[in-house]
Amino acid sequence: MSRKRPAVSPEEQALFLEAIGGALPLSGRDRVPVVKTPPSVVRVALLPPATSLTVEGDGHRYAARAPGVSHAQVSELRRGKVHADETLDLHGDTVERGVARLRAFLIEANRIGRRCVLLVHGKGTHSDHGAPLREAVLGQLLGECSGFVHALSTAAPADGGEGATYVMLRGGR
Repeated sequence: MSRKRPAVSPEEQALFLEAIGGALPLSGRDRVPVVKTPPSVVRVALLPPATSLTVEGDGHRYAARAPGVSHAQVSELRRGKVHADETLDLHGDTVERGVARLRAFLIEANRIGRRCVLLVHGKGTHSDHGAPLREAVLGQLLGECSGFVHALSTAAPADGGEGATYVMLRGGR
């Protein structure tokens, strides 16, 4: 929204013109171009320290848990008995974009105190190279983003089965 300039009285205009009376514009060769510098990016470590997770599975269906998490908790998660507070659908994303969105989603979900989330990554059946996004998501959850993970499991068929993952977050409400 633009603001109106205040009216300038004839006396003020005369004073201004008198003050700059002898000034001339610089010629083109005397001008110094203004170079806009991009703002510096400050990156803060938003990922918690990685945690070692115990992984179980057959390559299609899988589960993982942090130290101190019982088999019963993982079983509840695997059967879809824990309600997902939020869902992130990564269908159609490239691996790079999917990983970036996953990290941002986990950071925000953790910040606002989500307990359980559902990540929909697909099975990779339409990909010529297997399931690269699914593998990248699992790689992040078991690697750099493992500090967020309390437990994870392949989703129940009603929530996407092998094309989705439940993640119970640490420090949720």
